[in-house]
Amino acid sequence: MLNYYRYKEVYELFLKGKCEEAKHLLMELQSRYIETCDENSVLKSQIQEFEDILYLSKNLIFDGSHYWLITGNIKQGPFCSACYNRDGALIRLHDNESTRRCYHCGTEYDRDNAIQKEGAEKAVTPPRLAKVIPLYK
Repeated sequence: MLNYYRYKEVYELFLKGKCEEAKHLLMELQSRYIETCDENSVLKSQIQEFEDILYLSKNLIFDGSHYWLITGNIKQGPFCSACYNRDGALIRLHDNESTRRCYHCGTEYDRDNAIQKEGAEKAVTPPRLAKVIPLYK
């Protein structure tokens, strides 16, 4: 409501013929309005992120080997536990004949026992190599 009086002041300055002062005050009010709108947008996106986190914490379940997302009465998934635990990403597992496989990280899960296989089919990450740079004086 404080801005109401400032806008009223701009109006009165225009009526009195003090256009330059009125324009300056109006530009200041517009700048404050734009800053407020930008801040409001940032806060709305932060609220949405927190609501998404809260939704996941309430509806994401772990059955011992896979994650499942409950939406309404529907159980979605299974999702790779390795990807979720490492990156927080819900990557859906793909069913093969007797296994479930994550195409993102290569982890395979036995479909019957739901045991993670750490075999040769897991994605291979190259070893980290360091280069020694000699220091000369």
